[in-house]
Amino acid sequence: MGLLAPWFLAGLGLLALPVYLHLLRRSRPDSKQFSSLMFFEPGRQAELRRRRLDYLALLTARLALLMLILLAFAQPVLRSTAVSAGTPALRLVAVDTSASMGYRGRMEAARRKAAELLNEDARLAAFDSRLRLLDRAELARLEPGGAANSFGELARALRAFHEEQKRPVEVHLISDFQRAGLPGGFAELALPEDVALRVHPVAERAEPNWAVESVRAPGRVRHGREARVQAVIAGFHTGQARKTVALEVGGREAARKEVEVPPEGRATVEFEGLDLPYGFSQCAVRIRPGDGLAADDEFLFAIERTDPLLLAYFGDKRTETYLRNALEAAAGGVFALGGGDWKRARAVIAAGAMPAEAELAAAVRRGTGLLVVLGPEDAARGRVPVTGQKITGTRYAPRSAEGFFLAGRVDRTSPLIDKAGSWEGVRFYQVLAVEPGGARVLAALADGTPLLMEQRVGEGTVLVLSSPVDGVANDFPLHAAFVPMVEQAARRLVEWEDSTAAMAAGEILAPAAGAGARAFEVLDPRGQRALGFAESARGAAVELEQTGFWRVMRGGGRDRMIAVNADRRESDLAPVPEETLRMWPAAAAVAGQGGGGAPPEKPLALWILAAALAAAVVEAVLASYYLGKEAV
Repeated sequence: MGLLAPWFLAGLGLLALPVYLHLLRRSRPDSKQFSSLMFFEPGRQAELRRRRLDYLALLTARLALLMLILLAFAQPVLRSTAVSAGTPALRLVAVDTSASMGYRGRMEAARRKAAELLNEDARLAAFDSRLRLLDRAELARLEPGGAANSFGELARALRAFHEEQKRPVEVHLISDFQRAGLPGGFAELALPEDVALRVHPVAERAEPNWAVESVRAPGRVRHGREARVQAVIAGFHTGQARKTVALEVGGREAARKEVEVPPEGRATVEFEGLDLPYGFSQCAVRIRPGDGLAADDEFLFAIERTDPLLLAYFGDKRTETYLRNALEAAAGGVFALGGGDWKRARAVIAAGAMPAEAELAAAVRRGTGLLVVLGPEDAARGRVPVTGQKITGTRYAPRSAEGFFLAGRVDRTSPLIDKAGSWEGVRFYQVLAVEPGGARVLAALADGTPLLMEQRVGEGTVLVLSSPVDGVANDFPLHAAFVPMVEQAARRLVEWEDSTAAMAAGEILAPAAGAGARAFEVLDPRGQRALGFAESARGAAVELEQTGFWRVMRGGGRDRMIAVNADRRESDLAPVPEETLRMWPAAAAVAGQGGGGAPPEKPLALWILAAALAAAVVEAVLASYYLGKEAV
C-alpha cells in the first residue's frame, strides 16, 4: 500500500470544520424579558448540554465523507508482488545491437554487463528493429549491426515473449538508449503486469558524429561520363569542420574533394565523369579519416553500365518518330527503339502492323512485353491483337462545343499513371471503343470509354492504348505527360526496375515483385544464398540484415544489385534524457497497468470515491431525518 500524492493528507485538518459547525448548531431557547435575574439560580446543566455534541451519526457521516475525498486525492495504490511471488521470474538479458552501439567501446561495455547479469536460468536476446533470442555462447560474438533501434517494437516483442512463456519475466535492457529509438508516446512501451523492466545505459551524453547522410546517383547509365554523384555530409552535435570526402569505384579511389561542414549542419559534394566498366560497379562515398562511429562514415551504392534495352517497333513512321524521341529523352537513353529480329527484343510496340500474331502471343506468354497502339486497322479487325478484347466501334469528337474528348478518370494507384504526370488537358479527337473484359482500366474518358488498359497474359504484360499517337487523333505527343508515360510504359513492359538501389539495413526486400513465376536467387554480401529454392518459388521476402552489396538474379537481363547501408537514424548519438530514462520503467508499468522497475501498482482512488459517494448518500438521509424532526 502506498500514496502517489501524500501531501493531500495535509487537508485532514479540515475535519475540524464539521465538529465546529456542530458545536455552533445549538437550538436557542425562547428569550423573555425580566426586570432582574437576582432570584434565578445559575443554569449549569443547560450550559453543559450546550457544549455537548448532538447528532453524532450525522457528524460521523460528514467526517467520513470529507476524509474519503481527501484520501482519494492522495491517490493510494496497492503494490502487487506478482513478479516476486509465486512462480519465479524468468530473467531476459536484452542487448542493443543497433548501429549506434558501434560507437567507441559501447558494445564491449554491453557485453561485460550482460555477462554479469546472465545467471544460471537467464535467457540472452539481441534487439534493434526486432528481438532475437540467442544462445548464451553467442554473447562473445555479439556485434553491432546496421539497423535502427526501435523501443516500441521491442515492447511489442516483449509482450509476445511474455505471452509465450506464461510466467513472470524480469527484463534487463542494455543499450545506449538513443533518443531516436523512442516512440511517440509511453503508451507504446506498455508491458504486461508481471514483466519487470531494468535499464542499464552504456552511454552518458550526446557524442559528436559526422556521417555521409545520403547519395544521389543514377542506377543505370550508357556511358560513364553520364554518371553524376551527389553526396550530403551531415554533422550531429559538431562544430565547424573541414572534411575530406572520397569516391571509390570497384574498391579503388576515383576522386577526392574537400568540403566545409557548418556546425550541426550539412554540406553537399559532387563528382562527375566516372570511368565505369560494363556491368555493375560497386561504389562508395567515404569520409576520410573516419570518426568514432564507422558505420555511417561510408555510403554504398552501385551503378550499372549497360547497352540500351531493345524495344521492337512495328507501325507507321509518324508514330515511330514520336515514340523514338520520347524513349531517347527518357531514362538517359537506356531504351532503344528498333525493328529487325523482334525475338531478341525485351518488348514489342505495335501500332497497326505487327509480326505473326500467334508467335507474338506465345512470346508474350513467356514474358515479352507488348504495347498495342490501336488504329484504323484494328477497328476494321474488330478486336485487340493477342488479348482478343472486342472493339465495338470508333468514337469521334463532336464538331460542336469543345470539339474534343478529355480524360475523365485515371487510376492513380498505377505507377504508369502516378509517375507519368497528369493527363489533364490532353485532347482526344478519335478513340476506339474497347470492351475491357478482364483488363485493368488505367485511364478513361468521362463516360467510361477506356483510353489505356493493362492486362497480364502468362508472364508478360500487355498495354493497350485506344487512340493513335500520330499527332492527328490526339495531341498527346505534344503534351508534357507523353514522355513520362512512354518511359513508364517501357519500364512496365520489360519489368524494368532501377537495376541498383540503396536501402537501409533492416528493411524488407520482396525480390519477386513483378517477376511473375520466374525463378530468382538472392545472394547476401558474403555470396551466400539468402533464400532456399521453395522460398524463392513462392516469392518470400528477404530481410536485409547485413550491410554491403546484395544481388538479386532473375535472368533475362533483370538482375539487380542492392546496396545496404547502416540506417542513418542511428547517426544522431543523443541519448534519452536522464529524467526520461529514470521514469521509463514506471511509465511502462502505468501504460500497461503492469510491470516496470518497481512492483506493479493498482490504483484505489475509484474505490475510495465510490465509498465517498455512499457516505454522501448516508449524510443526506440523516440530515433530512434530523431536520424533519426539528420541524415537528
